[in-house]
Amino acid sequence: MAMLFSALHWMGLKEWAARMSVALAGIVLAWSVLNAAWLMSTSVQLQPGVLTVLLGDLPHFWPTVQAHLASKPLYACAILVTAGIGGSWFVYRLYKPVLNLPCRLGAARVTMCLSIAVIALYGLRTLEPPTNGARQLSNVMGFSSHWAAMMSVCGFSGIKGDVAAPLRLVARAGQRHVGLPAPDAEKPNVIVIFLESVSYRATSLGDHHKSNTPTLARLASEGVEFTRTYVPVAQTNKALFAALTGCIPDVTSGYTESVLVDQPYESLATLLKRRGYRSSFFQMADGYFGCEPGLLSNMGWDWAWFFENLQDESARLGYLSGDDFRMLGPMFDWVDEADSPFLLTMITTVSHDPFTVPKSFDEHPSGDRNAQYLRAVEYGDRFLASVIERLEVRGILENTVLCVLGDHGECFRADAHGGRWVPYEEVVRIPWVIRWPHHVDAGSKIDSMSWQTDVTPTILSLLGWDVSNAEFDGRDAMVAPDDSRKMYFNSWYKDSPVGYVQGDRKLVYWPYLDALFEYDLSSDPEELAPVEVNGIGKSLEVREICNWRDQSRFMVEPQRFRERKLYGHWVTMSSGSSSWAFFVP
Repeated sequence: MAMLFSALHWMGLKEWAARMSVALAGIVLAWSVLNAAWLMSTSVQLQPGVLTVLLGDLPHFWPTVQAHLASKPLYACAILVTAGIGGSWFVYRLYKPVLNLPCRLGAARVTMCLSIAVIALYGLRTLEPPTNGARQLSNVMGFSSHWAAMMSVCGFSGIKGDVAAPLRLVARAGQRHVGLPAPDAEKPNVIVIFLESVSYRATSLGDHHKSNTPTLARLASEGVEFTRTYVPVAQTNKALFAALTGCIPDVTSGYTESVLVDQPYESLATLLKRRGYRSSFFQMADGYFGCEPGLLSNMGWDWAWFFENLQDESARLGYLSGDDFRMLGPMFDWVDEADSPFLLTMITTVSHDPFTVPKSFDEHPSGDRNAQYLRAVEYGDRFLASVIERLEVRGILENTVLCVLGDHGECFRADAHGGRWVPYEEVVRIPWVIRWPHHVDAGSKIDSMSWQTDVTPTILSLLGWDVSNAEFDGRDAMVAPDDSRKMYFNSWYKDSPVGYVQGDRKLVYWPYLDALFEYDLSSDPEELAPVEVNGIGKSLEVREICNWRDQSRFMVEPQRFRERKLYGHWVTMSSGSSSWAFFVP
């Protein structure tokens, strides 16, 4: 860049050179301010993917920005003052540039600065502060895009697995080899309820000292509880796809599952449709985020309803959440439309950051984020109770398979600051309960390990389907356990931690650091004492872990642009591996 500015200066375009240098410096300053704000709030440096969400729709994201600024007023003041002063100065200099730009590059000075940067890089790479034995500073630096760039330049790419792994072809509707139940078999209604950001430990199932989820506890006492259920990716779109298709999502960053396809993926909806079921999905969050109309259409859902369908901003409680009770009316209007058996799916949203509940439920909210979160989880449990009450009023509760599970968890540790990219147990382990009277033993518990991909094959098996040859990535979680099974997980962000749980053994690989840590969950349930793995054992484990991650990628048609109007209101577009959705009233 210095050479370019010097060339423009030499060509007589002094004002252009000066303005371009000021503009570049302004971009660097803006990035630095945003990065500092994010680092102060989360202890992890800002990622480009997060920046895209933040700047892509700031009005919707602003409530969360306000919450973070209000929680740290001194930091907020320092950042805003710096941004204001710096921004004013840059605007002034763009209007009235300084024209005495030096033409010499100062080779000695450049060489010295590069040498210092390289030495600092090597020094930070080996820095190991004694924080939980896991090199916390290095972990934080590992999520910096600046760090990633320097690591790449210096050749520290770590073991990335089989980069030439073939892309997957995911089964489309009609391609699963399943055995249909007998024609006269029962056709109960099926309801799947996802609890947004609810970890197993955040409920009274995972922590008996808590009493914030009495309805969930009641369902567990009347049905079966799966006590060790893990998610492949701690992200909502990925969780919906995993649970409702029985297939591993594309665990790399992005929303590949929402890219429009010509034929739906095989899913719980497409399979039940063969038995005459209708299907719908409801959520009080914006549908544009993650292009969820595209996701639901790709999975074969007949109808999908989002926050925008309500067309009432008074129901909004956060940048990505609304009052879940407001979707009860539209949801049960759909239930009452026909007498045919139905598949009803929904996800709560209040327990999503910033964990805002209506004032009528909590007039004096605590300033502690963990307390706010648990209160929001309790509000979601109240919503669950209302769903059950409406089913009882209609006389259809006893003829309904009710499946309730978390989409992923949430973390409030000091070294994670609410982030989900560090795969602690409270992030990747979720509650899961199924209730179906007279078909599931009341109060039973299954302590063997299960995966979010097990939801669809388990429900189908309960309904009498033969899924033994269906080739789901998941399995019927009600059958005999497989002690050798590995529950893989990835943190979704590019090059974020990836690993697996097998029994009480948990392995987590940090690609930026090329570091593999092992946890013994039986003796160290809080994951405070990891042991770093090295040598040939590390190489074999890392290659296996990264190959699983890389081989999850989907086969999508690149460069093909598609546009459709879905569910009556959603103009949905996709190109390559990107997708977008816009609501039309």
